[in-house]
Order: sequence, then structure tokens, then C-alpha cells
Amino acid sequence: MNLAAPHDKLRLPATLESQLHAYRRRVWAIKFTEAVCIAICGVFVAFLLVFLLDRLVNTPFSVRFVIFLTALCCCAIVPWYFHRWIWRQRRLDQLARLLGRKMPQVGDQLLGIIELVHSESEQARSRTLCEAAVEQVASGARNRNLARAVPVARHHFWGLLASTLIAIGIGLVFFFPRAAGNSWARLLAPWLNTPRYTFAAFHPLPERMIVPHGEPFPVIFQLAEDSPWRPPHGEVRMGGQSWVQAPLENGRYAFELPPQIDEGWLDVRIGDARQRIRIVPMLRPELISVVASIQLPDYLDQTKPLRKDVRGGSILLVRGSRASCTATASRALGKARVDGRPRNTADASIQSPVTLVDRERKIEFEWEDTYGLSGKEPFTLVISGCDDSAPTLTCEGIPRRHVVLDSEQLVFRVRAHDDFGIRHIGMEWTGEENNSNTKPAQGERILAAGGSDKIALDITGTFKATSLGISPQPILLRIFTEDYLADRGRIYSPTYLLFVLSPDQHAIWMTEQLSIWHRQSLEVRDREMQLHETNRELRDLPPEVLDQAETRRRIENQAAAELANSRRLSQLVNTGEALIFQASRNPEFGVGHLEKWAAMLQILKDISANRMPSVADLLTKASQAENALANASSSPAAMAGKNRASDTGSPGDTPHDEKKESSPITGLADVESTQQPSDPIPSEQASNHSRSSPSLTLPTTTLLGGGPPDNTCPASQKMEEAVQKQQDLLAEFEKIATELNTILANLEGSTLVKRLKAAAREQYEVAGRIGEQFADSFGLGQPAGTATRKAFNELSETESKASFKVSLIMDDMQAYFDRRRFVKFKTVLDDMGEQDVVGNLRVLAEDLPMEHGLSMAQCEYWSDSLDRWAEDLVDPASGGT
Repeated sequence: MNLAAPHDKLRLPATLESQLHAYRRRVWAIKFTEAVCIAICGVFVAFLLVFLLDRLVNTPFSVRFVIFLTALCCCAIVPWYFHRWIWRQRRLDQLARLLGRKMPQVGDQLLGIIELVHSESEQARSRTLCEAAVEQVASGARNRNLARAVPVARHHFWGLLASTLIAIGIGLVFFFPRAAGNSWARLLAPWLNTPRYTFAAFHPLPERMIVPHGEPFPVIFQLAEDSPWRPPHGEVRMGGQSWVQAPLENGRYAFELPPQIDEGWLDVRIGDARQRIRIVPMLRPELISVVASIQLPDYLDQTKPLRKDVRGGSILLVRGSRASCTATASRALGKARVDGRPRNTADASIQSPVTLVDRERKIEFEWEDTYGLSGKEPFTLVISGCDDSAPTLTCEGIPRRHVVLDSEQLVFRVRAHDDFGIRHIGMEWTGEENNSNTKPAQGERILAAGGSDKIALDITGTFKATSLGISPQPILLRIFTEDYLADRGRIYSPTYLLFVLSPDQHAIWMTEQLSIWHRQSLEVRDREMQLHETNRELRDLPPEVLDQAETRRRIENQAAAELANSRRLSQLVNTGEALIFQASRNPEFGVGHLEKWAAMLQILKDISANRMPSVADLLTKASQAENALANASSSPAAMAGKNRASDTGSPGDTPHDEKKESSPITGLADVESTQQPSDPIPSEQASNHSRSSPSLTLPTTTLLGGGPPDNTCPASQKMEEAVQKQQDLLAEFEKIATELNTILANLEGSTLVKRLKAAAREQYEVAGRIGEQFADSFGLGQPAGTATRKAFNELSETESKASFKVSLIMDDMQAYFDRRRFVKFKTVLDDMGEQDVVGNLRVLAEDLPMEHGLSMAQCEYWSDSLDRWAEDLVDPASGGT
């Protein structure tokens, strides 16, 4: 067979080429299908992996990027397969070598004839032989199934796997389009921050949350309305702590977390949704100051606003004020509300609107800082309105009743307080109107001025009658203060009654007070004498009676009574010193009298402070002294007989259970009671009697208390010392009483002179007042006017009282003469009696309303007479100067 023209190129048979081309297409189709399926599997596996991981966690960027690179590598298999199985298997010789892997003989033959076809040198040597070889191989290959020589084909596996993955992917896209699309987006562009899609969708919280320091805090997650999955529970965990669960309620998960003091991470897990939040504990913003700015009403005359700290939560303001409060927090604020209305904040401050104070109002502050933390609870300020309260006034140093010289300066302190300023402090006085004081004093004086800013005044005030133009008379004194409320008026202190006396009147009064004091001192002396007599009786008791419990109690009572009398004397000395100090202000008192009286007071002070307590101490020791019978070396002999003394026990009263040695001989006694003082036995005789040996003799009758005190008894010794000291101080007391009596007598004499002088001045004043009424009554039998008649009636009563006063003066003069026996006093008394001054004054009181001119003359006469009698008593009444 002629394969080709001699001059044509040797070629493979067409059937063989067709058979090889079919083999090549088969290989290309299988391997390309495998590459595509592998690439598809890689991509879909990456998609499914991202989809599954996103359901569990928020797949990190690094993991998604690795999955993306892996899917990209799977897609790179396609060009690699193309190069290996298509590009490198496109020529016939390449196909022959591929066939040779599974069909080595066929492959080698095909490779040989292919080389012959392309070798011109072999064809030049023997074209016929080459053609025969080609024909022979082609005929042999024609009976072969070259499809069996295709390399290992896994296209069915990869195709099935790819189909399955595609079906799964399509199913996910169909059923969960958002989740699938989110996974494709996160897979194909891992470098983009594409949010993860979750079936349980909630509104995420900020990545950093500020919570209250050391307090439980809530964390609330709001589930999205379009969330495909609504898990019944969610859970969170703070750091390494246990998980906290919360149920789904009203589309929310409300977690209550325990207090935290350190920063940490909060892991949130709700279905497939995850979030991690940084928890930062921080102290709440607190109000560090709340200051109220107060504008007081206009009448208070305070233009400058007041500022008060109101952190206590309440403030009391006068009605009509206007107040605005500024609250300052511990750090910058983000927003604030006052009474529920938003208010602008200035850094850390909140200011409330201006409020008119006319009733009780409440202002509520709420605040929140820039971190979102609010105060633990709102601050409520209660503003209460009240009326302007009255000022308060206290006085110190003014007795409620006090006698003061008209020239004496009385110093006192006044404290006034008002919430909104003191206008001034002053004093006012009013004299008591009586028959001897027809023109009572009346006036006032400002002690200190205040001001609208002076809420308290503490001043020192003085009262001096002569400086204020007040004549001697009883004065009702009141201290007052005023604030700035116009309709209130004055606020007064209690009324103080001051007896303003002239030196003469003061001397009379002081003499009376000293007389009262002298009588009280004599009462102390008399009480001391009574105690002394009782102590002497106790001292004279026998030792066995002194050792009795009842007697010891009597001694204790004596000691207590001695101390009580000492305290009374001490108080009396203090009162006397105060009287001497007050008398020293009056120049009418003789200096010598006061010096002597002060010296006597010093002696009395020593008696009350030292000598009387020492007597009481000795009495106490006597009551606590040891029992005399207990110290005896032997017990007294047993006695038989009858003891009629009430204070002693019978000789046979010794208890039978006392085991003491007794005398072998029983004595006989017959003791009678007595009301006579005891006759002490000389000590030597008592000593001999005690040393005599017992003997049986006839009974003798003795008297109680007839024996001498037993000096061996401790109680008797102490009683003896106490009685002796008390006797000495009584002697000293008696000397002082005599001296004080002399001084007081001299003072009484000078007092009588002053009383006569005062009576003379009173008559002179009555005469002057009668003269004042002559303008309306001269020449008339009866006074013309009602006021004039009233004045004469008052003068008549004055004269009637003057008669009684002169009668008292004469009685005192008679008593004084009986004590002192001054001849001048007797002469004056006789003269006053002869002129019947008391009776004439009484008649004058009756005639005065009718006989005005004669009454005036009589008043002048008796004024001169009383003054003359006073002058006659000056010499015998003088003393102490």
C-alpha cells in the first residue's frame, strides 16, 4: 500500500490521529473538571467554615485571612492543572508519553512512529520501511481503547463534592440569605471590618463601659426587633467569675452584676451573638457643696446677697426673700436637671432658678457626669418660709431687785441676737409713783447702735442715777432691742426693780441689813453654844456608855451638826463681806466702823474655816475611837444588883457565850439615876480604886455620872479635846459679838440722825408742794379744781405716814438710849415728847386739806425742829471716823 506520494511528507494515519485527539480531549475534560471542582470545593469549604465559625464566635481577621488564602490556593489549582494537563499534553508525542504510563508498549510504539514521521533522515533511508512501521503501529493501536490510559480520574468525586457543597451553599443562601451574604463578604474581603451577622441580634453596647465603683450594676441588652433568633436566656461573665444568666423579658436581657472595684472584661453570650466590653469602675459624682444665694426683703436694708451652705438639705428663710442655689459636683457634669427640667451645666456646677420664698418649696437636683454616671440619689433642698422672728435679748449682771446708790455705777452685759440684724440696744426706766415721789423719773437711753449686718451684739451697759438725772426713788428698769421690722416694736427684758437711794437713805438701809446680819450671827453663836452643852454631856458619860453604839451615833450627829453650823457661818461671812463692800461705796459710813467690822469678819472666817471643822473632826474621831473595854487587860468583875440608870446596862447583861476571864468574886452594885451634874473623882483616887483588889462587901448605892471621866478611854480623850476647843472658839465668838454690838450701836445712832434728817427733808418738801398749789387755791376754803383737791389729799396721807415714821424713830431712840445711856438722846427724846411732835403731825394731816397756809408754816416749823434734833444727836452718834 502506498501511503503517500514519493515526494509527500510522511504522516500518521488519520484514524490514529483521531484516536489520539479523542484521548487528549478526554484527558483535558477530566482534568479541567477536576481542577474546577477542587477550586469550587475550596471556595465553598472556606465559605462554610467562615459561616460555621461566625455562628460560634466573631471570627478574627487573622483566621478569616488564612481561610481566604487557603481558598485562593484552591482556586490556583485551575491554572496549574491547565498547565500540567492541557498545555503540557497538547502534542502527540506528549500524549504518547502519557499513554506509556498505563500502556507502555502502545506508548512506546506510538512515540516511535511519531518520531519516524518527523525524522527526514529515517525516511530518506527507507521511506517504505517507515511507512510500514507506521501502518503496523496504527493497525495495532486501532484495536486498543486509549481511554483506559487516562490518568487516575477523580472528577466524579470532586464533582459530587462540589455539587454537594454548592447545594449546601445555595441552601444557606436560600434559607439564611443575610447570614450567608455576611459570610461571603467576610470571606472574600477579610481586610474589611465587616460586622458579623448573628441570628440573635441585639443592639451592641459601647466597648468601654463606666460603672459605679463598689456597687452592683445592671447591664441591659435590647434584642433587635428583626432578630431571627430570640434565645430564652443570655449570659455574661466578668473576668474569671461565674456566668450570670438573665431571661428574655420584653425583648431585653437585664443582667445584675456584683460590685466591681477593678477594671476587667465582660464577656457577653446571647445565642450566637457575642460581645466583649471593658468594664471600668469609677466613683459616682457627688455634690461637694450646695450654696444658696439669698436676697433678703428690701426692708432689711441688705443689698448684698447672703450665701449659706445648705448641704443639710433644708433652709429656713424669711418670707419675701429670693433664693437661688448652686450645686457643685466632684467632677465635670454632662447633663443635669432641676425639678425634672434640664439645666445647663457650667463645668461641675448646676444653678437653680430664682425662687420666691413665700411657702415651703422643694428643689430637686439630678446630675450625670461626662462618663454617664449619675448621683446615687437626687439631692432635695427644702426651702421653708417663716416670719421674721423677734430678736432675743439676755442681760447679765443686773439683779431682779437691787439697792443702788444714786452715785453708784451699775455695770451689766447685754447680748442681743437676730437673724437679720439688730437696729440698736437701749434701756428705759420708769419711777414708781407714790406719796413721797409725785414726779417719778422716766426716760430712755440708747446703749449701742447695731446695723443690718449685725446679727449679734454683745455690749457692756452702765446705769448711774446721777448721770441720768434720776432722783432717789424706786426705778423699774428694762433693757430693750429693736430689729428692722417696722411693725414689731421693741423687745424688752424682764423688769428690774432698782431702789435708787441717796447716801443718807442708803446708810439707813445698810444699817438695817447689818442689824439683820448681826442677828443671824448671834443665832449661829447660840447654836454653837447648844452644841457645846451637848458635847459636855457626852464627855461626862462613863466609858462603858461612850462605847455604846447609840452614844457613838449621837457623837456622829454632833460632828455633822458642827460642820453644818460651820457652813452656815461661812455663808454668813460671805454675806457680811458683800455688805461691807456695798457699805464702802457710801461716804456716809465711817471708815473706822467698816475696818473694825472687816477685821471681825476675818476672825469669823477663820473660825468657820478652821476651828469649827477641827472640832467636828475631833468629834468624828471620838465616834470612831476604839472600844475602851476591848483594850482592858482583864474583864471587870461580875456584878450583881440593880442598875436604875437609863443609859447603862445591868451588870448581869453580859452574854453567856462570851468566853472572857472574869473575877472570881462577884461584886454587888446599886446604881441610881441622877439629874445633877457629875462630880468627878480625883484621878489619884480613881487610880487607887481601879487598882484595889476585889472583895466581897456590902452593896453601895452610886449615882450615874458621878465618877470622873476615864482618861484611858480614847473616845473620852477626843471628846475632852473637842469640848476644850469649842469652849475656846465660843469665847472668841463672844468677844466678836460684843465688838460687833458696839459697832452696830454706833451705826444705829448715826442712822437715827439720818432718819431725823430724812424726816426733816420730807416736811420741807411737803411745804414746797403746798406752795405750788397756792395758785389754784389761794383765798379759797375749798380747792377749786379736782386735781388740786387730789394733791392736797395725797399730801395729807403723806403727813399721816410721816407721823407714824417719827413715832418709830422715837421708839428706836428710846431703845437706843436704854442700851447706850447717852444723855443727848434723853434730852432730845424729852424735848420731842414735850412738843408732842407725833400728835401735832397727826393733827397737821387732818387740817392740811382745809388750812393750806397754816399747814405750810407748820411743815416748815417741824422741818426745822427735826433737823435741829438731828444736829443735837451728831456728837453722841458719831463713831468710826
